[in-house]
Amino acid sequence: MLSTIVAAQETGKNAVVSPVYMNILYRGFANPVEIAVPGIASENVTAQVTNGTIRKISAGWEVLPGDQNESVITVLVNNKKVSEKIFRVKNVPNPIAVFAEKYDGHISKDVALNTELLEVELKDFGWDLKFVIKSFTFSCSNEKSDPGLLADGNKITDKMKALIAGCKTGQNIIFKDIKALGPDGRPRDLNQIVLTII
Repeated sequence: MLSTIVAAQETGKNAVVSPVYMNILYRGFANPVEIAVPGIASENVTAQVTNGTIRKISAGWEVLPGDQNESVITVLVNNKKVSEKIFRVKNVPNPIAVFAEKYDGHISKDVALNTELLEVELKDFGWDLKFVIKSFTFSCSNEKSDPGLLADGNKITDKMKALIAGCKTGQNIIFKDIKALGPDGRPRDLNQIVLTII
C-alpha cells in the first residue's frame, strides 16, 4: 500500500519527509497517507494539499488528487508549517483483460466453454481496485467473415459459447475492443485476448 510518513522534528525546524514507497498519488480514488510529527499530539497536526483535497480519517489521512501532474502536501503544527513534500500525480495504470486467467497462449475447449466472464487483473499495483468491463467483441477464427459478436458487460453470451463449441483444435478465440471503466470513471481501452484452442 502506498504510504508516506511525514515526520517533523519536535522543534518544528527542518522537518523530515520520508516516503515509504514512491512519492506518487493516483487520480480517481483516495490515496492513504500517514502523517506523524514526533512529540506532537495528532490533534495539533493538520495538513493541506495543492491540486486536490486531503482529509483526516481514523486510520490516518486520505488524499484525492486533481488533474494536474503534481501535488504538494504541507504539514502544519498549530497552524505553523513544519514540512512539505512534492508528489507526482498519475492515472491508475490499465489492467490486463483476461479470459480464464489468460490473455494469450492456449486453452482447452472445455475450459473455454465453462468460463462465464471476461475479467481484469491489475498486476504489480498496491491496491485492489475495481475495474468494470463495459463491452467487448468476440470472434472465432473459424468465422473469418463474421465481424464478431458484441457483448454489453463482461458476460460470455450463449452465441459466443456456440462459436467456441464449433472451434477446432488450432483455431483461435479472440476478444477485442474491450472497454472498461476504472475507479476514476475514465474509459479504458484494454488489450486484445487471443487464445488457441487445444
